Amino acid sequence: MRALRILAAAAVATGVLAGPVLACGGGWMGVNLVAKPGTKAALRQAYLAAHPGAKVGDPAPGRTYYGSYSGTRYAVATFGAYPTIFRTDEHGRWRVRRETHGGICTNVVPIDLIVAWSLEHWGGRCYVEPAR
Repeated sequence: MRALRILAAAAVATGVLAGPVLACGGGWMGVNLVAKPGTKAALRQAYLAAHPGAKVGDPAPGRTYYGSYSGTRYAVATFGAYPTIFRTDEHGRWRVRRETHGGICTNVVPIDLIVAWSLEHWGGRCYVEPAR
């Protein structure tokens, strides 16, 4: 019986302490950011590093999505026919994370960012850019 009381007290204490943290946005969350020219240039450099010999200019206008999730920055930018997904490494450098055929999936980009970017559900856990 004593063990049950201790367990109940621990559960109440956990709820009391965790409630304010969760209510104040203490969990991980995605933040939409503005992709400025320097960010787009860094994404282009990361794309070229992953595609030696490629000839690309700036990302396609209106097709760059940029944000932060729990301290890690993510971006989706289109240099060809399909978007490429980028993520910063532990040193803050952009790296190509995934080439796509249009689908941006939640196993590669956090769902919070996909929602913040207003991507459209395509199927399963994948989303696509809104129709233009």
